[in-house]
Amino acid sequence: MTRVLLLLLVLFLLGPIAGHVATPGDRPTPMATMPAKEASTWPSMAPLLVETPLPIRRVPLPKPTPSVMQPLTSTFQSTPSPLPQASPEEVLIGPREGMMVHIGFDVEGDPRILYELLKVLEEEHYRTTFFLQGEWVKHHPEAARRIAAAGHELGNHSWSHRDMRTLTEAELERELQDTEALVKALTGRSTKPFFRPPYGSRNAQVRQVAYRQGYTTVIWTFGGQDWVRGADEESVYRNIVDRAAPGVIFYLHTSYPFNPTAVRRAVRTLRERGYRLVSLGEMLATP
Repeated sequence: MTRVLLLLLVLFLLGPIAGHVATPGDRPTPMATMPAKEASTWPSMAPLLVETPLPIRRVPLPKPTPSVMQPLTSTFQSTPSPLPQASPEEVLIGPREGMMVHIGFDVEGDPRILYELLKVLEEEHYRTTFFLQGEWVKHHPEAARRIAAAGHELGNHSWSHRDMRTLTEAELERELQDTEALVKALTGRSTKPFFRPPYGSRNAQVRQVAYRQGYTTVIWTFGGQDWVRGADEESVYRNIVDRAAPGVIFYLHTSYPFNPTAVRRAVRTLRERGYRLVSLGEMLATP
């Protein structure tokens, strides 16, 4: 009798586990897939997922430090060319006509690494797009000004770098509005029309709120995988040049010391292969 009672107890405890059915909330938001007829000629789209499973390691905000940059004399125009209108549709990849590739940055971490990136981009004559997090900008206002002064496009990366899917509409609006207000006050420039949700985590509500606030939700085609354990200059370089194709949107972070050299190498290699390195505005403004 005791054995029978034990067996019944085990079955009772296992029942809820065995009967669990996965729901959409159990997995990352799915991305668009490549049409079958193009699959054989296009780079693998497997990296089109959230950056890494949540919760994620946050790069701590360093204490403000005195600037180590010399006065910046930019060869770029002081303000970027006209930007496209906001769209309710999210962007994963740009036009496949032409030979355009975009390498952009989510801003975080020590500004000294950012300054090295700005120097590389200046020397390589590449104006691109930086997504600014409001909380980071609050700690490093001068660094935000230097990005804008170098002529790069600015995008909104939220205020607090939380999973946007967990927020109410009012909280989403505040995340976007507070970042936009601070960046505009510091630089005179808007973060519109590009918004990149932290971790790539979004849903219909996130996209709709962003659009109502004047933003297009921009994710990425491939990441440079700079955040992966063991990443280095060579791995980031290879992740970019081996996956490059017309219209591909790459993203990196400004917090990894090997990225400036990796970016310089990637930009030069892609140009040698005939690609044109562009900002998001340039890529998405093209019909």
